Amino acid sequence: MGTQAIELPQLTLEEKWETAESNLIYFVICGIASAKSKGAAPEDFGTFAGNIASWENARGKGPHALVQGISRNKQQFRNFQMEILSESQTSVTARMKGFGEDAIRSRNRLTVTVDDYLRFFEKKWQAIARSLGLEYKQEIAGNWIVFTVSGK
Repeated sequence: MGTQAIELPQLTLEEKWETAESNLIYFVICGIASAKSKGAAPEDFGTFAGNIASWENARGKGPHALVQGISRNKQQFRNFQMEILSESQTSVTARMKGFGEDAIRSRNRLTVTVDDYLRFFEKKWQAIARSLGLEYKQEIAGNWIVFTVSGK
């Protein structure tokens, strides 16, 4: 009996990026779905994820550093956009979109909604901000999340 060699895929950089992005969304969805299946809310999983995040080695301190960190983190999404709306020494207001929301919308068989996904991230960033002595607030404005990071 002869053996046939299986040809393994060789992904382009674009395909690798697409796969990594999809896998990240998948794991966030799994965590939210798991929380919901146990009677918890997406916010509970967001707070949990934010509380175990490690930002001790963040580049800088204060609201500016957290906004830069969020931008750095979300740039793994090809369609991510962030714009700074206003800033001062103690506060930054910005807006962002394009970090997986469309993928959630296209997966209509899921028990996880875009609203669940955005509420997860709100609590995740609030927990991280709190660990840094900051405050994070967000609201939805159309397809954008408008958020403010400020010192407490």
